[in-house]
Formats: sequence, structure tokens, C-alpha cells
Amino acid sequence: MATPLGWSQGASGSVCLAFDQLRDVIESQEELIHQLRNVMVLQDENFVSKEEFQEIEKKLVEEKTAHAKTKALLAKEEEKLQFALGEVEVLSKQLEKEKLAFEKALSSVKNKVLQESSKKDQLITKCNGITCPTSRSRSSRRATWPRCWTRSIRKPREHVGPGAASVPGKNKMLVA
Repeated sequence: MATPLGWSQGASGSVCLAFDQLRDVIESQEELIHQLRNVMVLQDENFVSKEEFQEIEKKLVEEKTAHAKTKALLAKEEEKLQFALGEVEVLSKQLEKEKLAFEKALSSVKNKVLQESSKKDQLITKCNGITCPTSRSRSSRRATWPRCWTRSIRKPREHVGPGAASVPGKNKMLVA
């Protein structure tokens, strides 16, 4: 170790001891200063200014308020949705009832159509057996029966009794 200026080499031991102690104190203070600087650097990195903190705190309050509004709106919309789902369920049941009623009515109409078709077929069969007085053979009678009947319907004057008279200017028959 070097001797400080102004101190003689042969100085008393107490001066050297004081010098050694002073040097140890200075070294420990320098070490402490170095540690404090490291702590300050870390604090600076993790430090938030008061203004930044207040701004972030304000944003947090605004966000909480917006969240509460959104939550209330969500609850209201969920209530509407539940109501709509209930309505859909009611309408689905009603539609199912109407579908069953329609199928029943359709089945009834189909049965009626089948019955009417059967009656029509019976009438056609009956009409085919009817003979026309103006036709000669049985096969020609079947082929001509509709014309025969329409002829007799168009010319009712031939079948009206002797007391009938025609009204001039009218197409009606007057029976006396």
C-alpha cells in the first residue's frame, strides 16, 4: 500500500491503522454507492410517474364503467332472447298443432275425393247402360249417349205439352 502524501513512512502505527480503517470505510461506501445505483436503475425501470399512474387509473375506472354498462346491456338482451325463445317454442307447438289439423283435413278431403270419384265411376257405368231412343245398335248407343242427351236438352220444345206457347221476343216457354 502506498503512503499518503505528507505522511512519513515511519509514522506511528496508529496513523496507519486509522488510514487502513479510513480506506476500508471508503471502499465499503463505494460498494454501497454502487449497490444503490443498481437499485436506482432497477427502480427507474420499474417506476411509473404519478401522471402516468393517474392516467392509467382513470382509464381503468372508465373501463370498469363501460364494462358495467355492457354487462347491463347483455343482461337486457339475454332477457329479450329468452322471451323470443319462449315465443318460438309456443309458435312451434302451435305450428305442430296446425300441421296435424291440416294433415287430418287433407286426409278427409282425400277420402271425400275418393268417394266422389267412386260415385262418378258408378254414374259413368250407369250412363253407359242408358240407351238413346234415337240410336239403333247398342254400341252406337253407348258412343252417342252424351250427344243424345244434349240434343234432348237443347230441344225441349218437342217434349212440351200441347198447351205450351212461345212468348214473342222471349226464349221461354209458357205453359197454360
